[in-house]
Amino acid sequence: MIPYLELPTLGPITSFGILAMLGMAVAMVAMARHAERLSLDLGRVRRMAQYVGVGAVLGAHYVDLFLYQPGWYERDDALWRFLNPFAGISSYGGLLGGTLGFALFARSLHGQRLRYADVAAVGAVVFLLFGRAGCASVHDHVGVATAFPFAVDFPANNPAGVVGPHHDLGLYEMVLFGALVAATAWLLRTPRRPGWYVGVVAIAYAVPRFGLDLLRRETSDPRYALLTPAQWGCIATVAAGIALLIWSRRTVAPQYAEPSSLREHIFRLR
Repeated sequence: MIPYLELPTLGPITSFGILAMLGMAVAMVAMARHAERLSLDLGRVRRMAQYVGVGAVLGAHYVDLFLYQPGWYERDDALWRFLNPFAGISSYGGLLGGTLGFALFARSLHGQRLRYADVAAVGAVVFLLFGRAGCASVHDHVGVATAFPFAVDFPANNPAGVVGPHHDLGLYEMVLFGALVAATAWLLRTPRRPGWYVGVVAIAYAVPRFGLDLLRRETSDPRYALLTPAQWGCIATVAAGIALLIWSRRTVAPQYAEPSSLREHIFRLR
């Protein structure tokens, strides 16, 4: 079993917040480098990140509020829960909101939507690696009890309220996104047709995520027609990924341009 590790906090500053902020910075650099290889406008990439970021924050909160917090409107702090975007967040809600933010941004694009979508997907994969590392560091996605060798052994009186070996789904998804980041670095060495990467990542994430949600506790993840909200999202994501792969066959892979140095990107985007 993996021993339980509780990292220190400093007031409102937690390991989750630190890793999320670091993830945003690294994701921006990753997006800029891939955008430059595709000869895309870095100013537009920054605007895209703003649209996607705002959409992701709102989507993460309101999907969690309406689908994961039944009866929230009956609580004494219902108004604060509705207005506070951090009073509960859902990763799939963030993906949905980020997608809607991208759609809003892409209205002004002509013929390059899928190329910018590929850049946004690179940033999402990198950011979620750090985000899930943050989830793993605070153990906020505890699954069912298990004897699985890579389960986390929760001690008594921990904030999660469980004792003994349990699946730590934040940890599992961190490993999943680590594999997706490594696959991204390998796959995108070769120019790909616009939209191909989005389709591949959509399927490569949604299929294992559907399985991982089978390990969630019903006390923390309500079911709708036997499935969690994220599992319904996975079904839609796989369908969208397949559609994008079919659509991308009609396009031509661009030639890569040589990006500037990593150091230049860091100082340019800070």
